[in-house]
Amino acid sequence: MTGDTLPMEPASPPDTVFAEVVFPIPIDRAYTYAVPLKLHDRARPGMRAVAPLRNRTLTGYIVAVSDTTDVPEVRPLHDLPDDEPVFRPELLDLCRWLADYYCCSWGEALQSAVPAGIQLQSRKQYRLVHEQIGSGRFTDRQQAVIAALYKAGKALTPGQLARATGYSGLTSTFQSLVKRGMLIEEIMQPKSTVSVRTETVVVLEEDTIPDPEGLVELQRRAPRQAAVYLDLLYGEPERLVPTLYEKHQVNASILRALADKKLVRLEKREYYRIPELDRDDASTLKHALNAEQQAAYATIVEAMEAEQFHTFLLEGITGSGKTEVYLQAIERALELGRDAIILVPEISLTPQTVGRFKARFDAQIAVLHSGLGSGERYDEWRRAQRGEVRIVVGARSAIFAPLPNVGIIIVDEEHDSSYKQGETPRYHARDVAIMRARMNNAVCVVGSATPSIESAHNATKGKSTRLALTRRATNASLPSVELIDMRTEAREVAGVVLLSRVLEKAIAHCVAAGDQVLLLLNRRGFAPFVLCPMCGWVAYCADCQVTMTYHAKGHFLACHYCNASRTVPEVCDECQFQPLLYLGTGTQRIEEVLQRTFPHSRIERMDADTTSGKGGHAKILGRLANREIDILIGTQMIAKGHDYPAVTLVGVINADTGLALPDFRAAEGVFQLLTQVAGRAGRGERPGKVMIQTYRPHHFAIQAAAAHDYAGFFEREIKDREAAGYPPFRRMANLAIESEDALEAERAAAVVSRIVRDQRDALGFTGLEVLGPAPATVSRVKKKYRWNIGLLSRSTKRLNVLVRAVMKAYAQAGAPPDVQLKVDLDPYGVY
Repeated sequence: MTGDTLPMEPASPPDTVFAEVVFPIPIDRAYTYAVPLKLHDRARPGMRAVAPLRNRTLTGYIVAVSDTTDVPEVRPLHDLPDDEPVFRPELLDLCRWLADYYCCSWGEALQSAVPAGIQLQSRKQYRLVHEQIGSGRFTDRQQAVIAALYKAGKALTPGQLARATGYSGLTSTFQSLVKRGMLIEEIMQPKSTVSVRTETVVVLEEDTIPDPEGLVELQRRAPRQAAVYLDLLYGEPERLVPTLYEKHQVNASILRALADKKLVRLEKREYYRIPELDRDDASTLKHALNAEQQAAYATIVEAMEAEQFHTFLLEGITGSGKTEVYLQAIERALELGRDAIILVPEISLTPQTVGRFKARFDAQIAVLHSGLGSGERYDEWRRAQRGEVRIVVGARSAIFAPLPNVGIIIVDEEHDSSYKQGETPRYHARDVAIMRARMNNAVCVVGSATPSIESAHNATKGKSTRLALTRRATNASLPSVELIDMRTEAREVAGVVLLSRVLEKAIAHCVAAGDQVLLLLNRRGFAPFVLCPMCGWVAYCADCQVTMTYHAKGHFLACHYCNASRTVPEVCDECQFQPLLYLGTGTQRIEEVLQRTFPHSRIERMDADTTSGKGGHAKILGRLANREIDILIGTQMIAKGHDYPAVTLVGVINADTGLALPDFRAAEGVFQLLTQVAGRAGRGERPGKVMIQTYRPHHFAIQAAAAHDYAGFFEREIKDREAAGYPPFRRMANLAIESEDALEAERAAAVVSRIVRDQRDALGFTGLEVLGPAPATVSRVKKKYRWNIGLLSRSTKRLNVLVRAVMKAYAQAGAPPDVQLKVDLDPYGVY
């Protein structure tokens, strides 16, 4: 073959493969490991990996694989627990961006993107080396561990050894005994917190059907086996084992006998735990879009068909038909071969919305949210991972749904603060949704009747396109709104006024007409605090700097920050005076007033106390939909996107709650809550009315809500934000310092403050403003004293660079182990 090119032999796989692994720890770096030969074929980016890290065994995520490394000494991976990657490249990239923006580690970002059900618990056990017994001297703890292992005669886990010895905190003891050769540390197979659910199916073996004589013989010798077999032969050829048990009164031995005869086979098959959702059958049919809806739909679809990234702000008044626009846009995405993600603020509070999507798309949809059982959440995630669904609807974490070809992401009620994660990584799902859409050349639609100031500002600056729906889809009018000046009521009516005369009269008239009433009071419990009128003692939480709320149902005091509770004192803890006073108003007190005032009405309460069980929200809302409730009193959860045509009156007991909060978003929050709850009225054929009780009727947020005037509110609020230099004109970060020791917390706050200013000056970021340090408004929560340091900058990049530098410098300065530094970019509710 002179002159010809010889065929190349296939390249042999490299002798050594190295994996870069990140872990869910607050250290943003990858660690290099050697991949054992038996795992070479499976090692890919996105896989989970069980690996040693210092003296621990952790489960992390492979982010890169190569056949070379500059690391001089590498340890081997222990295991790859999955057959396929948990993350596709796109989600790896998204989580890398999230880690960069929110100043956390890549491993922490990836950990937040998987449901709790698939997270592995890495385990180890210790085995005694009998040949070493009796050599050397040992501490009491070491002797106890050796004795426990000797008595057991087998390896034990750290938990088992702690129980056997009566000692806790044995990690250093284990390490010292391993170093001395007394113990062997063994890594056990990591265990998932949930398991795959299987069921046994009896399947007819069609290749071994006996002749008629054989069937007769089977009937004569084993009639119950014959009954099962004939059922499969002439009926369904596959049946679940429990079905056959119940129908033919047989047991496992009979089915095994049929399997031994090769007449059937027994197969274990995986099945999914599908959440039970109420379908809204009225939503199965498409509704004709009005002109505004059609224009919005056409604009969204045009970008989607062009596979161009675009963000749309769908600003539509309550009842304007935003959901129908979503549904039809998703339908078009499916026709284009793309997948869809729909985020809703708190899915347990919006069963109607989920029901509409379920009715329209049925089996193509999966649901992801924290209200599901861990097994249900795990199975829904796997359905999406395997491409068995095209649509995922869920709360905040559903933005990480493993759909392979996302074409549209919808963020409904985008203004809702529940889209902001409270723990590391403290991401905002709306902003992550926009970034994920960008990475997929998809469209992102953020919708609301009361858009966040940030989203509305982005639309005015051209970062997104505003699509307006200015009238209700049913042609119903927005409800009329009446402000009730409670200062006048206080002057004219003796005693404490909870229900004004005009609101009480309106409720009576509404109930008499057979309509329904919603009443909002954004404070649960009966009385916010208990006071001694003699010495002034107040019942405070022992672990938080807040008063405990009295709950009449159950007769107890509860802290609404840490959930601690105690019995109600009969006398004052300080001076033993009685009786004590129960001051303030919560939903339980209003419920009691309503029951006295309207004894023949069906009254229910909807708050965190009445909805704590699984499906609690849906049960109450189901009774409201079935007209089994006349008056529903509740906290802000009743303001979510509910649509009940029989609700013609909405009353707000105290509109001023929230206006005095030390938060630059306070006015925005009150405007949004009042506008949203007002939108629950008059969505059917009968006109609606809203009555708002307030001691501050001239406040611009309350005036704008009463006039359904978002544009007016935005114009005033954006000027105030610009004058003060608050977001969206500058980006904000909060550094929270926490410790159970008050002095340590204060000292650490001073150290962090000095580091912040030193790093800012060293980096030359002179325009970056530092606020504080200052004690948090609620200075102690869950036994921890809290301090805040605020950072404001017009440059997102500079803010992130400074925060990273501060975190590194603080760690290098030898941060006390009992002090926590928590970082929050774009914080919400810093008080």
